[in-house]
Amino acid sequence: MSEIQTTLSAETESNPTVEELFGELTSLEPKPVGDFVPANAVEQKDLFLSGGVRNPEHQYERLSAIDFDANRLSIANIGERILTHPDAQEKYIGAYRQFISNYIRKTDFVELAYKVKAAETDEEKATAKLNYMKLNVELYGEPDQIAYRSLVNESIAVIQSKELSNAGQKIRQELFELIDTDLTGGAERFRPAAETIAWINDIANSEDSLYGNLLAHVPEQDTFTAVEIKAVFEAVITQEFDLTLASQDTDSGKLWSVVVENAQSINVKAAEKKIVIPTGREVDKEAMTGLVAHEIGVHFLRSVMGEQADLDPLKRGLNDYYDTEEGLGVVMEQAVNGTYKEAGTGHYITAGLAYFDGKDFRDIFETKWRLGLLVDTEGSPSEDDIVKVKNSAYRSTMRIMRGTDKLPWFKDLSYYNGAAEVWKHLEAIRGDDTEFLLVLLGKANAANVDHRRILLETATV
Repeated sequence: MSEIQTTLSAETESNPTVEELFGELTSLEPKPVGDFVPANAVEQKDLFLSGGVRNPEHQYERLSAIDFDANRLSIANIGERILTHPDAQEKYIGAYRQFISNYIRKTDFVELAYKVKAAETDEEKATAKLNYMKLNVELYGEPDQIAYRSLVNESIAVIQSKELSNAGQKIRQELFELIDTDLTGGAERFRPAAETIAWINDIANSEDSLYGNLLAHVPEQDTFTAVEIKAVFEAVITQEFDLTLASQDTDSGKLWSVVVENAQSINVKAAEKKIVIPTGREVDKEAMTGLVAHEIGVHFLRSVMGEQADLDPLKRGLNDYYDTEEGLGVVMEQAVNGTYKEAGTGHYITAGLAYFDGKDFRDIFETKWRLGLLVDTEGSPSEDDIVKVKNSAYRSTMRIMRGTDKLPWFKDLSYYNGAAEVWKHLEAIRGDDTEFLLVLLGKANAANVDHRRILLETATV
């Protein structure tokens, strides 16, 4: 390598761009989902379901291995380099500040979860719990009591009207002893108007619709394997977006790729330009259509649109964009199939049981399995039905109580709140196709005043 080349390389390494620094910053984002995975999950589940313990006591070994002070310092240092970078545009400084603040507060939140479990005195534990819940609400929102009571009342009304066997009646009585069954005075929760649903369905499904060309790549067949899902996604990306996909002889860091690998769910990883499909995944035709709308027509499309702007976070996601990102995915998935259904209601009820009714892990579980069983059962529930629903109730309770085992974590409210917020925004802009295009301009929440301003101020690069 020549002396000039060596000098240029050294300068590039010592003077990273704003985009490169932002990439470093996002690599420091706290990951509560991973940190809240217990080491003794199987053992505690077995103990709990057998009645050996009232509530599980999980060991969160990842939490005890984190140097919280060092993480906060790294976030602050990289953040300062972004904010003081000579190429950082003044109009976007606020957006970067939000990321820095959010990452530091998430670090605080994870540390508080650790303190709830590790506190040595009752006073320390009480303080940690109080601060955990305060930051929990600030970061993830909180359940709305009207929506919670309305969801519960709806289920109770269905259960009260059922003709059940003696065994079913006994389970129903046990449920009613665990939960408030007073259906009077309940207010209606938000639902979009029929006109709004029809407008979005038309956008997704009309002859010259938003997703018409994308959906044309879904062949007429009953089921799709993981490999066939991959083929459909690749056809849409290469033919409708005119993009080249990464291969072994190309720079995969700059090109999108679609891969089949071990994973829990289909995931569009915008930062890596990678769409992951779980090995063994199989879906029917309706689900395949929905996946094209949700994964490609929302997550992928908004990242590609954001990449064309002069603000790097728009391709990865502005701070606090996630709820409406998932919400829009759900809305458009339902729209192409001509359906409407509330999302995340089960998680919402679980969080409400803890937050409004003060139930611990055991009482939430005992309520959830009976509620789920009786809503779906006609006549006499079988032992297999009960075993299955208990396992499901344990998983749903664990999702909300993970991290501390004592307090609800409100992250999963995003499934319900995100879709509701998207529908409220669509209700406000109904009939305005131009405003709807702003929703797709990048990974942002067009209903958020700050995000909207950034979307309108961005320029194409």
